[in-house]
Amino acid sequence: MKKILIVFFVLMAGFAIKTKAQTVYASPKGEKYHTADCKMSGDADGMTLAAAKKAGKTACAMCKPDEHLKDKLVQCSGKTKDGKQCKRMTSSKNGKCFQHKDS
Repeated sequence: MKKILIVFFVLMAGFAIKTKAQTVYASPKGEKYHTADCKMSGDADGMTLAAAKKAGKTACAMCKPDEHLKDKLVQCSGKTKDGKQCKRMTSSKNGKCFQHKDS
């Protein structure tokens, strides 16, 4: 019984750590990582901050993602051309990323 409890707590701790991982955005060929609403991110894909640093990427000087890691982020409420919800995260008060802020 003790082994089951130990395994359970280890799994829960691992899940909690994974959900706390900060997401940044970087393109495979790019040298920088960005916040979700950075105009310089282009076609960047989401990845963990640890993975971006491991890949040798540095923080964008314009959006300064290291300073915004503590901001409360929410998923953009904008819609894509397909009618699906945007996948970018934003700390904007209107709840929309830079691409959808005017829509």
